[in-house]
Amino acid sequence: MSSSTELSPYLKQQPFVAFDTETTGLWAPSNRIVEIAAVRFFLGNERETTFHSLVNPQKSIPPEVIAVHGITDEMVAEAPPASVALREFIRFCGDDAILLAHNAPFDISFIGCELDRAGMKFGDQLILDTVDLFKRYFPGLVSYSLLSLSQHFSIAQKQQHRALADAVMVKQLFQLVAGKLGDLKSAADFSHTASVYHMSDWQARYTTLPEEHNDLNRALQQNLKVQITYESSSRKITTRIIHPRHYYQLGSVYYINAYCERSQEERTFRLD
Repeated sequence: MSSSTELSPYLKQQPFVAFDTETTGLWAPSNRIVEIAAVRFFLGNERETTFHSLVNPQKSIPPEVIAVHGITDEMVAEAPPASVALREFIRFCGDDAILLAHNAPFDISFIGCELDRAGMKFGDQLILDTVDLFKRYFPGLVSYSLLSLSQHFSIAQKQQHRALADAVMVKQLFQLVAGKLGDLKSAADFSHTASVYHMSDWQARYTTLPEEHNDLNRALQQNLKVQITYESSSRKITTRIIHPRHYYQLGSVYYINAYCERSQEERTFRLD
């Protein structure tokens, strides 16, 4: 681990929050968070505080995902919804911390989508990605996965795939790489040494659809049902009846959030 003597005075005074999520799947617009956890700490100081919450995704967790993290429908049945858990997470982070995650765009995209669903906003704190940091300062490693890095640097030999345990591993990895960041004097200096993210970068923009999709705009405005033919990511084509709830845009891609009669639950469909 980095010793405090290798750190700039700013880094020793700056609070950090390492966080992690577990989810119902890999694609944020159509999946949900089932667990979120974080560790708040200062470099060169052994004291830390932790946050942890299971989250009721309000949909079934697929068996293949349960096989990874072990979180079942029964475990989250009495858990708070994402809106409540994220409110506590935001309070825990505060507005003074720099956030850390491993493969940060994944976790940020899920939190951003959940914030959109709840009509909530996050602060403008910087978020650093430990994958990016280790690729910059430890180039040439075989793998930059959380488990591989933890094994390589003798942090842990196994990964639980649970949010709090993984957040602790992220904290320990950052402690190891922090001494290589140089004489940073403010949060603005991170942009010179790492890729910097913000939660707002990954929140959707609610919108109306382009003119060529006026029929879908009319369906939303008049509360009409729509029959669609949809090709999934696995190339399976199905015909569905949906009730559009809203349309939103992530990057250049439009999405339809709708109640699907076929699955009898809310789903998200890529318009392209």
